[in-house]
Amino acid sequence: MQLLSSLFAGLALLAHGAFATNFTGDVLNGVPVISNLDLSTVPAQNISRYYLRVGELNGGSPLHIPVIVARGTPESLETGKKLSLSAAIHGDELNGVRVVQRIFDQLKGQVATLNGTVIGIPTVNPLGIYLNQRNYFTAADSGFFTNVNRVFPGAPSSEGGNGARLLAYNIWNNVWGNKTQVDVGLDLHTPSTGAETSLWCYADFRLPYVERLAKLLQPDTLKIDVGEPGSIETTFVDNEIPSITVEMGQAKVWNASLIDRVYDFINRVMDDLRIIPSNSTEAYVPDLSHTYIANTFHSNPSTYGGFVERLVQADEPLTKGQPIANIRNVFGDVLETILSPADGKMFSSPRDPSIEPGGNAGQIAYNSTDPKCADGCIF
Repeated sequence: MQLLSSLFAGLALLAHGAFATNFTGDVLNGVPVISNLDLSTVPAQNISRYYLRVGELNGGSPLHIPVIVARGTPESLETGKKLSLSAAIHGDELNGVRVVQRIFDQLKGQVATLNGTVIGIPTVNPLGIYLNQRNYFTAADSGFFTNVNRVFPGAPSSEGGNGARLLAYNIWNNVWGNKTQVDVGLDLHTPSTGAETSLWCYADFRLPYVERLAKLLQPDTLKIDVGEPGSIETTFVDNEIPSITVEMGQAKVWNASLIDRVYDFINRVMDDLRIIPSNSTEAYVPDLSHTYIANTFHSNPSTYGGFVERLVQADEPLTKGQPIANIRNVFGDVLETILSPADGKMFSSPRDPSIEPGGNAGQIAYNSTDPKCADGCIF
């Protein structure tokens, strides 16, 4: 009997080790490097930092991304919720980085009693950050750029996945555990370089709890939307994991007021999921008095190359036919005046005055009565 007990104990240990967090043995900036994350082997009641090895660059240099885990009480891995926070999948969209940093700084004082787990990836796309632009650079065919937020859940290199797809594959499988290690996902963005908005989000209301997440944000604009194939948000939603894409301000800046608002939002989510201690027994009622809920975004292309003169600022209300921008040539002549296609809101306004033919002179948010747009449209 004692022999059988020892055998079963040994098998249990082997089984546990087979799924344990895999440390490569490397240390980067004093932080251990891993090739996969298993939450059950992350220390409970502790905040742990790792670098996940996500592949190599041409020439063989390794590529890593930072991963932070706040794991609560031992039992909370089963009884509590698992929340993922990701930021900077586009390398010029940096407001979310500071939000993730602040959340984990706060959790240092709460992790001992945390009822759940929070996973943070503050910089999903290190190459984009290095190059000061949104995409991931791959060296094949003399170099090209890939939008990583269109290739999830990715593909391994053994199946022809390039660097961007391998990055997505390793995050999806080796951090999020092919959906098993996440219950709710929040992906933090800003608009692309050259555009200006306030705080808004994409939300696919067809999945339960997504509408609740979007309204907890208390955004300036809430876009009902089915999402983009291959994005983090859509990949989560396709796998029945509630998720929204949060867009905050402008690229390449840290906007303190928007960082504060999203930091408060994530605390509302952690409270709603009962991850952090709460003094309230009632669900939070979002304040949507300043939120514009829309099902349609409409871009307004310029016919000419030239310079955009903004006539309406971001978040201002619009009426159909109202001038929103002039397109001027190098001599200052007005080549074209762009008109609003509908009553609505000036959702996104160009900050970069130079524009090429077909470039967006401003994006309008409004509510279409077309049944095809009930779940969201983008024109």
